[in-house]
Amino acid sequence: MSNFQIDESWTLFLDRDGVINKRNFNGYIQTVEEFIFLPGVFEAIKTFSKLFRNIIVVTNQQGIGKGLFTEDDLEKIHKYMLEEVNAHGGRIDAIYYCPD
Repeated sequence: MSNFQIDESWTLFLDRDGVINKRNFNGYIQTVEEFIFLPGVFEAIKTFSKLFRNIIVVTNQQGIGKGLFTEDDLEKIHKYMLEEVNAHGGRIDAIYYCPD
């Protein structure tokens, strides 16, 4: 990554489903139990945490708008995600989602 000349002023934006966790192609991740981290994610985010000033996750969560799960359900999933990333030495500074 040193070829990119990243400095500490950069912000990294990451999608969630399919980048951080295994995607559910038949539906939506609706519970913490369905949220499965992809291999290598913890190590990658730990490395990114040393390179970027901010790490922001952006994610579409249409299941909320469709009434399949609630914003409270999503908050539980995101709390779990943040706790696990932090426990493995990484960080995520913010999460933004679109419920529509």
